[in-house]
Amino acid sequence: MELAINLIIFLLAGYWCQQGLMVYSFWNKNQPGSGFIPVIFSVILMAFTLMLILKEIRKILKNRSHETRQATVLSLSDLRPLLPVVYTLAAIVVFRFAGVVVSMFLTSFVWLLCISKVRLAKSLIISVILTLMVYLIFVMWLRIPFPRSIFGF
Repeated sequence: MELAINLIIFLLAGYWCQQGLMVYSFWNKNQPGSGFIPVIFSVILMAFTLMLILKEIRKILKNRSHETRQATVLSLSDLRPLLPVVYTLAAIVVFRFAGVVVSMFLTSFVWLLCISKVRLAKSLIISVILTLMVYLIFVMWLRIPFPRSIFGF
């Protein structure tokens, strides 16, 4: 499972690199273009991910040579690395319908409560404070409006 996730991340980093080089300008008139940062970050991410892929392949080959072939049973702990991906996709869907403020509150609250196993009262307090601080800083102080939901809030 980790090998598949690392391969997906490697391919996404390759896509970022391609977009930074071909679509956005990497270098324009003796100064960095808009594709400069994506290319730098994607190359770094590709290097680290490649090291993780090689490490995982070595581990698989080592385990294969030491163990007899057994039926592979998929357990809940094997799916744990996919949890942030699924959760992020769900947060994006909630963001489209509920807006930034509600989505931020729900995302932090559910993550603290379910993933981090923080008590209900503490999760609620932290989520309210986090959401309120972000709202006050961006909307009230900096006057940057948040995208609204389809319901207008």
